[in-house]
Amino acid sequence: MLQKRPEDLEAVKDTLYKSRIKSSEEFEKVFRESIRNFDLQPGNLVLVRNSKLDSSIGYKNKPRYVGPMVVVRRTQRGSYILAELDGSVSKLRFAAYRIIPYYPRLNKRIQITKITELSAEELLKYTVDRDGELDC
Repeated sequence: MLQKRPEDLEAVKDTLYKSRIKSSEEFEKVFRESIRNFDLQPGNLVLVRNSKLDSSIGYKNKPRYVGPMVVVRRTQRGSYILAELDGSVSKLRFAAYRIIPYYPRLNKRIQITKITELSAEELLKYTVDRDGELDC
């Protein structure tokens, strides 16, 4: 039977950690050109990928993106809270990989408090996590 000695477990843990770091560095090196971080700020206009169509047949003539929508805020975990142009804030959170910037002909930044008619404190309630923790 294999004994679990603390020094052996530490050696295995260190080896595993080093291999994970090396693997992530190799991944970033290989996919450096395709990894994008747009770092969208509140008020930026974005399009959201319609991921329901990715697995369906005959989606070639359907719209791939929905929007434009306005960024309300980015959560701590990296997802985005968005609002429609009419001011309604979506209860959904959108993953960063589904969002691309929208470039209108006139490049204006939209103030979130004006479009949603909510104060900054009222917008905070949309960032409270389901566990009751603040997610901003």
